[in-house]
Amino acid sequence: MTTFTRTALAIGTAVTALSVLTACANSGAADTAAAPTTSAAPTESPEQAEARRQADAAAAKARQEAAAAEAAKRQAEEAAKKDPATYEQLSTRDFALIAKNPAAAVGRKVVVYGRVTQFDSATGTSQFLARTAPSVPDSVYDYDQNTLIVGDTTALVENVVENDLVTMHAEVLGSFTYDTQAGGSTTVPKLQVNIIEVTGSAR
Repeated sequence: MTTFTRTALAIGTAVTALSVLTACANSGAADTAAAPTTSAAPTESPEQAEARRQADAAAAKARQEAAAAEAAKRQAEEAAKKDPATYEQLSTRDFALIAKNPAAAVGRKVVVYGRVTQFDSATGTSQFLARTAPSVPDSVYDYDQNTLIVGDTTALVENVVENDLVTMHAEVLGSFTYDTQAGGSTTVPKLQVNIIEVTGSAR
């Protein structure tokens, strides 16, 4: 091999190596340019940290106060349910209006008197059917209005049986429709009894 040929090969090899190095360098530069830049999160000053801490504490306190107020409200409502003085004594007309349109009287707390007509496996252990009136009639058979009575709790009505005469402090829930033994259906007022007293028996 001549000196000229060896020199040409050396130069060619150097050029090739230089091209490869240049391509790698350009690729690295491109990768560096394409990489997203991240900025450091702003540092919270002591004043900002304290303000945030106070805001969090205030929010937590407000939540606690709201929960306490709601609990106190529920306790007051439960206490009122067991206070006979919070129930209204109905006139015959008021009672007739409730019987006519129970939905319009939902939430009213009233005193009603009744004779239990059905309290068995068909009605369940926490509700019964009764004939009711706004006052005690002369005859146990003069309770005119058929009514579904739902106990506030099962324990409240567990000692009530069919034919009992009862005085009830109850809240109007609306109306209730059920099937009759004759194959039809009937709609009656639905009351939740919160206080009940057995005053006698129709037997």
